Amino acid sequence: MPSKRRYFFGVRVQVITTTDNLPVEFSVLPGGCADLQGLAELPLDFPEGAEIAADAAYTEYNWEDYLLAENKIKLLVNRKKNSKRVDPPPMKDYKFWLRHPIETTIGEVEKMFPKKIHATTLSGFILKMALFLWAFQIDKAFIQ
Repeated sequence: MPSKRRYFFGVRVQVITTTDNLPVEFSVLPGGCADLQGLAELPLDFPEGAEIAADAAYTEYNWEDYLLAENKIKLLVNRKKNSKRVDPPPMKDYKFWLRHPIETTIGEVEKMFPKKIHATTLSGFILKMALFLWAFQIDKAFIQ
């Protein structure tokens, strides 16, 4: 009986979506990379005044200040309890409201995945991930 060949590509996918759950940018990085590094890999091609909601893993005050100063993009991070920058309750609620569609989108994209994604190379796996995101985006665009 031949041995089974199994591959696992430890990758992390960073996705930016609209509030309507449409993915607009994504990057694929090795699984060991920090969340903030994934955000740095994205082109962030958004108009001035755009807001990007992020969870507490993206807490980096210098990065927030840089995006606001250079790109005029507001990085709205859900703050940890021990954060140096405390949000007033209305802003905290707003950030929580923004995060919900993102979590929903990730769940909906994962539902499209088969139980097993057959890919023998990392490039093939990334291609299939990109195609799933693209198919999801097309599906959402025609439903709305």
